[in-house]
Amino acid sequence: MAALAILWSDPAMADPVPDSTIRYAAMGDSRATGPYLAPISLHDGCFRSVEGYPGVVARALHADSFTNVSCSGATTENLTTASQSTATGAVPPQIDALRPDTTLVTVSIGGNDIAWQSLVAPCYTTVPGTDAHCRTDPETIGGMNSALAALEPKVSAALAAIEQRAPLARVLLVGHGGIFGDHGCWPNIPTSDADAAWISGFFVRMNQVLTAAATTTRARFVDVANPAIGHDACAGPDQRWFEGLLPQSFAQSLHPTTAGMRAIAARVLTASGVSPE
Repeated sequence: MAALAILWSDPAMADPVPDSTIRYAAMGDSRATGPYLAPISLHDGCFRSVEGYPGVVARALHADSFTNVSCSGATTENLTTASQSTATGAVPPQIDALRPDTTLVTVSIGGNDIAWQSLVAPCYTTVPGTDAHCRTDPETIGGMNSALAALEPKVSAALAAIEQRAPLARVLLVGHGGIFGDHGCWPNIPTSDADAAWISGFFVRMNQVLTAAATTTRARFVDVANPAIGHDACAGPDQRWFEGLLPQSFAQSLHPTTAGMRAIAARVLTASGVSPE
């Protein structure tokens, strides 16, 4: 494998430490942990896999140090102020893993703050070929609007705290989306085509919120939804980057597959300024 290095050329980012040592910390929720993608760390109840995108990134970078504190179920509060309960006990706020000399931080967060799976659940049907019309349901629309409106200040505050704790770090906020495409595929994505496309649009809006949060800080938003077009949960087994409600791999339902994690890692590496020496 060709050696890789981070090029810290963006003037909006903090200067790196003089020796260009890569000290990488991964934070976030199950979009980063890769629950059920073997092998899984049994250190705590966070269900981290080495096949999650942070592990892929760390190996590609030959990081001098790598700390992965992402935890399935994490919210923005668990990043900065609140310990998180897991099946094996509480884990401290993830921000405790950051150091003044940390040079790279990735963050996947927001999905649990808005409980997105419950927001889209009214779109699911129990009979193939039917249409739930969630896209026109006032209660569903209102719930999504309220959730997104409350999300940006939470993510912005978390990013600001991360940057204060690790002032030398390039902070990458990894986007959401990719699971839903422009059509359903009952029972894996049990929605009408129109509702599936509308849900996909909801994640476009969520990513706009995340982008706005990144803009208020020095963080950089990493888009994974657009590269995932054609690789949603309804794609064929050789093209799928995300699982639907009925996983056809070891990945957790509604989460990235191993291929998806590698695709996300590639986007993270690009956003980090990684290139062959």
